[in-house]
Amino acid sequence: MSHTDDSIFQTIQQVRTPGLLEEVISSAWIQWSKRITIVKVKSNWTHYRPFRGGRVMLKACVIYRNGGQSQKKIDLFLQIYSDIEAARARVKKERSRRHERPPLFIPKWRAVLWALPDVPRLRKLKELMEPDNFRCLLLPETENKPGAFRDSPLNLFRLVPRKRAILTWEHPRTHRRYFVKLFNKTDALRVSNNYRQIMQISKQGKLDFIVPELISYNPSCRALLMTEIPGKTFTEEMQKAIPGAFARVGRILGQLHKSQAKPEMLRNPEKEIDAICSHMGEVKLALPQLRVQLNAVTAILADAYQYLPIPKRMSIHGNLFGDQILYGQKNIGIVDWDAFCCGDPLYDVGRLIAHLLFLGGTEGLASSDVQNCTDALLQGYQDEVGEQINRQWLSWHVTAQLLMRGKISSLRKLPKDWIGQLTFVVKEAERLVHGRSRYMNLPALNKKS
Repeated sequence: MSHTDDSIFQTIQQVRTPGLLEEVISSAWIQWSKRITIVKVKSNWTHYRPFRGGRVMLKACVIYRNGGQSQKKIDLFLQIYSDIEAARARVKKERSRRHERPPLFIPKWRAVLWALPDVPRLRKLKELMEPDNFRCLLLPETENKPGAFRDSPLNLFRLVPRKRAILTWEHPRTHRRYFVKLFNKTDALRVSNNYRQIMQISKQGKLDFIVPELISYNPSCRALLMTEIPGKTFTEEMQKAIPGAFARVGRILGQLHKSQAKPEMLRNPEKEIDAICSHMGEVKLALPQLRVQLNAVTAILADAYQYLPIPKRMSIHGNLFGDQILYGQKNIGIVDWDAFCCGDPLYDVGRLIAHLLFLGGTEGLASSDVQNCTDALLQGYQDEVGEQINRQWLSWHVTAQLLMRGKISSLRKLPKDWIGQLTFVVKEAERLVHGRSRYMNLPALNKKS
């Protein structure tokens, strides 16, 4: 069994087929309205879980016939099930709750289709996207001209189904751009506290990087309004492989880890290896030819965890890849503080290096360039924190997070060369645990080293 035997994978491939996607969605759309014609549909975000499920975000262009013709773009969310009865039951359950535009059942794909803002577990999204509601919920004291907001609506930037939505908004008078984050009940209060704390430390001048300024948080709609930070993602800068840029980022990471912040959440290191094994289980389902190598690597990670010294606990970002760092010549910004917590600081460092190694293998960066950049990052970091890092723990985190980067960038999103990307990731992880990486000099993960 592999991805070629998975009905979910086959459905995702059909969703990506021009012409077929419009045909299937148009046939289902009739259940909602015969006065709306779909002109074009395009998939723009995919989350594939082998033999378990799939999620696809769609952009659709539709024509409304209301005494004339008007064209509009809308967002759709397609949830694919492995079992047709599970999809049917989900639609039945939602239709009993929703009297206005419930989700559609698409038997051909064992799927449920939602039209935004009607999405599961984020029902406040519909309320928030009404211009007058947005004004009242997030800007009740500073704005008293509700009409102005109708010309400046919220626009969807990204949806993480069942968890959060990220939207952009431009002020109608100042034209400044803002972000709005909407959360489910589980995460909202903790995340808002994270943003308040990191913003307070930033305002005290103790950090040489900027963070979003929290303008308001409204618990009734579980939404935060924050400022936009200028700059390009550090992922773009990574591909240039300039050591000086990595040295700067290493120094600001050291500042974060030395800060006196006290996040609410503790990162549980005992669960780390369990999470990695679980995610790698999905990789093995999709690509069974990698099973033996993955089993060997995860076994070494699990064994090494038992004898490595207990790591320090410091305030860490908790979800740091290149996209969370906004890099500019004058300023560096860090965004997405949802996972801000206390944990091993090398977790942040390892994730960033793992991202660089992933780019090295998938974008064809020279191994010597990657080596120089990792050396610069680590030197900048050590200079800031004033001590040497534990290189075995760093090797552990880089290996673990390289596997996770492969899962996220390759398996979830299914780019054209996803099989080749995952094959590189597993081979490089194997080299790392044995101390034979082409990209950086780290010790092997065994008791003798």
